[in-house]
Amino acid sequence: MNFDIFVHSPAFILGIPLLFAFLTPLVNRLSEQLRNVVFGIGLVLTAFFVGLMSYQVLTEGSWLYVFGANQPEPQNLLSYFYFRITFVADSFAVLATITISITAVAAGIYSYGFMKDETGLNKFYTLFLLTLAGVNGMVLTGDLFNLFVWFEVTSVASCALVAFRNYRGRSVEAALKYMVLSTVGGLLVLFSIGLMYGQYGVLNYALLTQSISGTFIDKLALGLLVVIFAMKASSAPMHMWAPDAYSEAPGSVTPFIAITSLGSLFVLFRLLFGVIGVNVDPSVSGTLLIILGVLSMIVGVTMALVQTDLKRLIAYLSVSQVGYMMMAVGVGLATLNSADYQNFGTLAMKGGLFHMINDGVYKALLFLSAVAVVHVTDIRSLNKLGGLAHDMPYTTVFFLIGALSIAGIPPLSGFSSKLLIYQSVYLYSPVLAIVALVVSIITLAVVGKAFFNAFLGPDQGLAEKKVPSSMLFGMGLLTVVVIIFTLFPNLIVSEIVSPAVKALVGVMP
Repeated sequence: MNFDIFVHSPAFILGIPLLFAFLTPLVNRLSEQLRNVVFGIGLVLTAFFVGLMSYQVLTEGSWLYVFGANQPEPQNLLSYFYFRITFVADSFAVLATITISITAVAAGIYSYGFMKDETGLNKFYTLFLLTLAGVNGMVLTGDLFNLFVWFEVTSVASCALVAFRNYRGRSVEAALKYMVLSTVGGLLVLFSIGLMYGQYGVLNYALLTQSISGTFIDKLALGLLVVIFAMKASSAPMHMWAPDAYSEAPGSVTPFIAITSLGSLFVLFRLLFGVIGVNVDPSVSGTLLIILGVLSMIVGVTMALVQTDLKRLIAYLSVSQVGYMMMAVGVGLATLNSADYQNFGTLAMKGGLFHMINDGVYKALLFLSAVAVVHVTDIRSLNKLGGLAHDMPYTTVFFLIGALSIAGIPPLSGFSSKLLIYQSVYLYSPVLAIVALVVSIITLAVVGKAFFNAFLGPDQGLAEKKVPSSMLFGMGLLTVVVIIFTLFPNLIVSEIVSPAVKALVGVMP
């Protein structure tokens, strides 16, 4: 059998971070410098195989990857569905893994400078790579049971990352909240899986899509899965854990913890469109997404407006941005079986998915810029900051780009995705477009206040040290990606986002 590295790239996307997660503590016994190199190689190799998979999918089309067997012929698909572990390598998985990889590489590089004075870094890097493997597994898996497995891997590893600085009481408290919610969530996911398996005797996405008939038990299972993955995505009113976890996790992994939330949102959309929701009632499921989205937008930006802690402010803005994605994709789902889907539903889907990859990048940039401020000054309160542009010019520019992007100010990439959302949701309901516009205006006021308080004004001599070069490099990498998205939004939409929309709403392989 010829070994095709492109075909096997989904396995490497999981296998590389798992392998390097266990190599890191072993290499640490030899040399800390070598450990850092091994960690970096693990991140870069994972991103490399994401690139290979993306190229293959976007040029040759999607495929079903079967572990431990050749790629199945169409006439043998059912036997593979029953007895094999499968991954779905399609354009939607490409969008998800690209978003995850960009943030992981930037946050990993950033960690070199930010975490250098911490102890136990071999454990930190192992947890980082396990989280990367877990969230990639969640978005690639093709069956519910393996979804549960990777859900648990992600929850345990990311919870440990939040609690890594266990000498801080608040970090332990935040991790405890996250752990309790994740444990309850995992149990309910397992209960939902049991409901589905008890009815149909299968767990594979494709077989469930063919089997589900819309019974009460189907609706109960769908409701539980929506609640759990919406909670993990930090959607209001289940967002309580997010501000604590984001603000108390080590700064270098804060955006990566946020990316695990986006991973849960990718899973939620996959389940709603490709497994359960379409066969139950897409209009009801879509309306539920819209309600959760609007609630998240309003609650998130309102809470951000009153924050003085810089990291908590961005954490609440993160909750608000998740609302845009849920509202837009909810409009697409609600109109799926009607003529309105072609009129504006597909545009809403493109806006929502484009906003996901956009938000994953500029939110990470905003978090890392804020973390750099705290790292240099040891101050988190906006009331005590000021004049940092004199000592931190690069960080000032990075923060400004992230702030303008999250507020949707033209011509930055955040404006491009939000414009698609405004246009499409207005045709569904003008009220939704008005809410989205008002939230964007308030977001601009929030980030404007943060920028003015932290960076402008006379130099107050608050910068006690320089920002390490690795931290600047991580922020610079994200800035380059934001600029690429800004300069070529049509290319991103046509080559990555539109195929992802088609894969999400199309028939599963």
